[in-house]
Amino acid sequence: MDQMMTRPAPEFGRIELPDGVRLRTARWRPEGEVRGTVTLVTGRAEFIEKYQETAESWLARGYQVFALDWRNQGLSDRPLANRQKHHLLSFSTLRDDLAYFIDHVVTPDSAGPSVLMAHSMGGLVATLYLSAYPERFRAAVLSAPMYAINLRRLPGAVARALAEAACVFGCATRYAPGRGDYDPAEAAFFADNVITSDPRRYAAFHGPYGERPELRVGGVTWGWLRAAMRSSVAVQRSLPLDHVLTPVLLLSAPDDLVVDSRVHHVVARRFRDCTLVEFPRAKHELLMECDAIRDAVWADIDAFLATALA
Repeated sequence: MDQMMTRPAPEFGRIELPDGVRLRTARWRPEGEVRGTVTLVTGRAEFIEKYQETAESWLARGYQVFALDWRNQGLSDRPLANRQKHHLLSFSTLRDDLAYFIDHVVTPDSAGPSVLMAHSMGGLVATLYLSAYPERFRAAVLSAPMYAINLRRLPGAVARALAEAACVFGCATRYAPGRGDYDPAEAAFFADNVITSDPRRYAAFHGPYGERPELRVGGVTWGWLRAAMRSSVAVQRSLPLDHVLTPVLLLSAPDDLVVDSRVHHVVARRFRDCTLVEFPRAKHELLMECDAIRDAVWADIDAFLATALA
């Protein structure tokens, strides 16, 4: 992991959305001239601080970085009585939140070419955004986007039917089966975890959960699951991704146990301009993997941007 004497701290802020929900935001500024602007879109259950190292990698390249905590996670507003339940009824809500953030926070202070970087659930939201705003960004980097949840042996059609039925029968805000509040035992690093092979970077996520319980997010609700599956079908079948003019770099781990990486190939073909790069030894957190994998990821990002922003 990069070692720095003094780690550049983000400037935190808050915005209020049209529906009254307040989101926490952050901005990192590089030293010297700003070469470009990155909108960093985080994944499920994450928080701004988890992306400190990723932000530093952009700062080292001369980019300023903007990020936000999604509603229902981080230190943004959480409406349910149980603040740990990760609940959502439609991913279009997050798409619109991202659009508001870009319009009112990022764009007014943007400089140089605008780059969108997103991970996992954020990759799904970013794709919904790109479909709605096909020319807004000069380039997009999507890390293990959540185009489909890895359901192991459960057929997708069965999972979708169960989620639809659960919501119809009033269970939308209940935890999905096998889900619950965050278990502090998850902070222990084991080699067979599904996130990363790097124990230090694993701790960058779970460490703050132990130090600051208010950051914790538990499992998803039936409503969230239904919303995710509906969006999964849309990105695979109906969204007009061929209209997206933004060049896309899609980073994928073939053995990902969090998202179904096979669907990355399906969606990549639907984009007008998409480069799919696979990292066979990587787990889900491509941006937080061991140095050898992470360095290869950034080498591909640099090569992609050299062409996309030329």
